[in-house]
Amino acid sequence: MVNKAGPFIVGAGAGVLGTLLLRAREARATAPEDTQQLWDMIIALMESEAELTASINNLVVTMGGTPTPATVDPFENTEKFVTGQVICTVINQGFQLPSIPIPKNKQLVVKALPVNVGTFVLVGVTQGDSQNLNIAYPLVPNEAIGLLIENADKVWVSTPALPLGALNDGIAFIVEQT
Repeated sequence: MVNKAGPFIVGAGAGVLGTLLLRAREARATAPEDTQQLWDMIIALMESEAELTASINNLVVTMGGTPTPATVDPFENTEKFVTGQVICTVINQGFQLPSIPIPKNKQLVVKALPVNVGTFVLVGVTQGDSQNLNIAYPLVPNEAIGLLIENADKVWVSTPALPLGALNDGIAFIVEQT
């Protein structure tokens, strides 16, 4: 399978560089004389980056790939996403999120349920971490965190013993898919 990330990043970078170059020239037109040398250096740097981007695009074409146009938005919205909940049915026992691959440039959002009775739900990388108050990340009801990870099954949650946690507290999660 062909990796499209390189051309995608190059194309997005070319669009940003083009915009910056245009803005720099506009700003240079209104700059005081004593900063002219600085603006000349900034424009030269941006022009060399644009040339580098063009060279990388030529290399991608030479290797049989297709460079991504600069108009592609890496943060374009998708219409598909996966949601779910994990309810902690046993106090101080870690529960693993289901296996859901997370695409590049997307993040898993884990949110403590707003109806949780306990003070917080614990989030960890391993089952043991999620059960340890000194290591786990606490989420108060309705609080969320975003995690840039490869798979949702890398996340474990638990509820600590009373008075900090409560039986059947849990989390909801959501992640965009491509």
